[in-house]
Amino acid sequence: MLISLPNTYGDAATNMAIDAALLDSLPKGLAAFRHYAWTKPAATFGYAQHFKDVQNSLDHELTLCRRLTGGGIVDHRNDWTYALIVEATQYCVTFPATELYERIHRSISKTMTTQSIENQLAPCPRHCDEAVYNTESSLQCFVKPAANDVLRLDGKKIAGAAMKRNRSGLLIQGSIDRSALPADFDFERFQKELIKEFSNALEIALGELEDFRPLFHSDQIKNNKERFQSEEWNRRR
Repeated sequence: MLISLPNTYGDAATNMAIDAALLDSLPKGLAAFRHYAWTKPAATFGYAQHFKDVQNSLDHELTLCRRLTGGGIVDHRNDWTYALIVEATQYCVTFPATELYERIHRSISKTMTTQSIENQLAPCPRHCDEAVYNTESSLQCFVKPAANDVLRLDGKKIAGAAMKRNRSGLLIQGSIDRSALPADFDFERFQKELIKEFSNALEIALGELEDFRPLFHSDQIKNNKERFQSEEWNRRR
């Protein structure tokens, strides 16, 4: 069952901590979608990236936080951020990473189209056209699209994501660049329709819970927040 959690605001460590806690403890057979925003200017960066490289490429005003997921740097000052957390017994967890990535972004692409946003999925770099795909090297996700990212027809990246898979399940963290969309884009409508597309793409039926509170374990969130705030975690590479 795929459920939609209430939208929230938090600082970087809190947002990352909630995703991590849900990945560790989501009940059997459940998947959760959540959208969250940022209370302070922040950027997150992929698990394998080097902190000094990240630090040197961004404004010093940003709070930096290493994610559990891979990928590059995401500046969250003007994005729409979401996470999908899927418990390990769901069949989609077994899909290859490339297939998951395509399914997620095809869902976003279809949902964008319902609001007349012309878009395309980025081709594999080995078969790309320079007019569509930016081949310049960059640490930042929205500078260099990866295969199956969602692009405008002029090549500007709209959406990207990164994932983490472990024994507990699957975490997908995604970002949509607000600057790539019209000012009147309806994100509330987009969210409602996107969840339906994710349900179809991941082959998980939609459902509802009367009480979300049992999903959020305060001790786990607190411990994870301390980890994501720590110098040890953020400067580990």
